[in-house]
Amino acid sequence: MENGFLQKWPKVPEGQKLQFRKRILLFSVFFLISASIWLLNALSKNYTSVIEYPLVYTDFPEDKVFVGEMPGHLDLQINAHGYALLRYKMYRKPVPISFKISAFNLNRGQDSSSAYILTRYLKDQIARQLPAELQLLEINPDTLHFQFAKRVTRMVKIKPDFEYSIEKQFTIKDEIMLTPDSVEVTGPDLILDTLAFVYTTRYDLGVLTRNYSDRVKLSREADLQYNLSRVNCSIELERFTELLVTVPIEVLNLPDSIFLQTFPSTIKLNCRVGLSKYDRIDLYPFRAVVDYDKIDERITTLNVTIQNLPDYLLGYEYSPKTVEFLKSRR
Repeated sequence: MENGFLQKWPKVPEGQKLQFRKRILLFSVFFLISASIWLLNALSKNYTSVIEYPLVYTDFPEDKVFVGEMPGHLDLQINAHGYALLRYKMYRKPVPISFKISAFNLNRGQDSSSAYILTRYLKDQIARQLPAELQLLEINPDTLHFQFAKRVTRMVKIKPDFEYSIEKQFTIKDEIMLTPDSVEVTGPDLILDTLAFVYTTRYDLGVLTRNYSDRVKLSREADLQYNLSRVNCSIELERFTELLVTVPIEVLNLPDSIFLQTFPSTIKLNCRVGLSKYDRIDLYPFRAVVDYDKIDERITTLNVTIQNLPDYLLGYEYSPKTVEFLKSRR
């Protein structure tokens, strides 16, 4: 059926096809000539356009540090022939403007840490870097804002940033040792005034089964310079043990006219410490206390709390946690 339908349409002679192709070719040639004439005519006219011009900053004041983001480019409004604009945008890569900070008098802002400069003062410098056929009309933004701080140098403690676990029955003997333990940092006072620590790069040490020693990198912060990039790190392991000590109970806030007896009068404190600290525990002045001010008519027992615990204590348990008491006058 499809073949029958196509047979109803007459076939186009080869001569007519050739003539049609010639007409298409002739039309294309005249169209290209017309488009070229129109383009040449258009490019001969003057146009106003905006080009992006990069900025680089040099020659900063020695005692100042610029903080925050500084504009990386200026938008220049240009007037020129179409030929010049097209050639510039297609083939010419702008040479960044070298903006020497010290060559300009910065106007002070609302506070002593801010300043600004009007970009119209850069117009002559920018115009000299542009091709002669490009006329500079306007610069945007019309103002460059700067935030700066005083450059200072301070010693800052280094803190390890490690992830690790320790095999059972082991603990760190003293603490993670860093040598040196401080770094000389130079940068804006606005940052250094709030900088408590400089951290090492984050490391995952896994499960520690023996002593660890290595040189580790410091984590870099923007706008800050360090006098070193690595420090020596060592972690010494030791086994831990448990020790039971007896601590007498003290009564806080006891009036001079009152005598208070607790039952029992001591508690048992089970301490977990590294072997190197074992000998210190017996002589350490632990305190087990109850508070007389907590007593009222409804109270029959007092809670016991532990005070004055050493930093090297790994953990502890004690009993009893509550005691009965007998109050009398002296």
